[in-house]
Amino acid sequence: MDQVKSRSQLYQLNWVRAIAALMVVGYHLEITMALSKYFDRAVFPIFKAGSAGVELFFVLSGFVIYYAHHRDRQGDVEAVKKFVFKRFRRLYPPLWIVLIATTAMALAAGAEFGAWDVIAAYLILPVEKEVLLGVEWTLRHEMLFYATFLLYLWNRKIGLPLLIGWGVIGSLAGVFFDEPWLLKFLLSPYHLLFMAGMGIGRLFVREDMTYGLPTFIAGTIVFAGTWWQVSYGGGADPDYLILLFGLGATGIIYGLCALPSWNRPFKPLDMMGAASYSLYLIHYPLLSLLLKIAMVVHAKIPLPLELYFIGIVFACQVAGLLFHYYVEKPVLSLTGRLMQRRQPQPAE
Repeated sequence: MDQVKSRSQLYQLNWVRAIAALMVVGYHLEITMALSKYFDRAVFPIFKAGSAGVELFFVLSGFVIYYAHHRDRQGDVEAVKKFVFKRFRRLYPPLWIVLIATTAMALAAGAEFGAWDVIAAYLILPVEKEVLLGVEWTLRHEMLFYATFLLYLWNRKIGLPLLIGWGVIGSLAGVFFDEPWLLKFLLSPYHLLFMAGMGIGRLFVREDMTYGLPTFIAGTIVFAGTWWQVSYGGGADPDYLILLFGLGATGIIYGLCALPSWNRPFKPLDMMGAASYSLYLIHYPLLSLLLKIAMVVHAKIPLPLELYFIGIVFACQVAGLLFHYYVEKPVLSLTGRLMQRRQPQPAE
């Protein structure tokens, strides 16, 4: 989940990260406000499809990982070590900080969970049900992708067919079979989205990007049409929706990569994109707190629910930026310095 950096930084892809994170926040807020213990009413039904931000994240992640490591030499032990450290440094320390807080909150609320639930949460290992941090299921798929990509770094001839087969077979299994939860995790249509992102990365490094605008428009139409169906048309089979949203996301991200004229900095979205992982981690527990506050305020000052929705999304975004600049970035800097100290120094 690194920011996208290239020969000329692809700002527009970091904007995708910012927008995708806001989609997920809006989705969780919409479905939570509709619960009977809160406001018991849909506020912005269009956000019922906001979970599609995950599909954007996964396609983008496949692109970023491929592009960041396409020059790594096959079988290079140092490159493999570097990949593992960078993935660990990027994901785990910020997650652990959030998990410490959510674990304490769960214990204070009297929630029941086992030792494996805690271990699996802190190590990002497969579980049947999320009990500490609801959004962590996406990180578990991300880690599975990293594990298979490691084999690709080690041996292209073995790793590439495995990655492609994993994505294709997983998609077919998800669509046509009803597997036990562990098989459903290992063989999921989500994994094909990482492959789509890697494919875009391959074309990008070969500078073989054509028909950028038509592809972007087609992807946007597919993504928006699927979004509308989920929000207002009654939805469809979840596995088909993953593939449809993934197809749209692939078209959008390919198009953006192929349109260098759109590659211009826009500081608000640049900042939001940089803070997207922080927002993704903290918004779920934060929504619960903010909605409880909104309920108290609403009992005394009954404002339109739309104002609470907008205010909560804005508060989550501000909190995500603060967490990024004052927690995530210092932690990344600290772990980077620690890694440098462990590296052998050249003889003078």
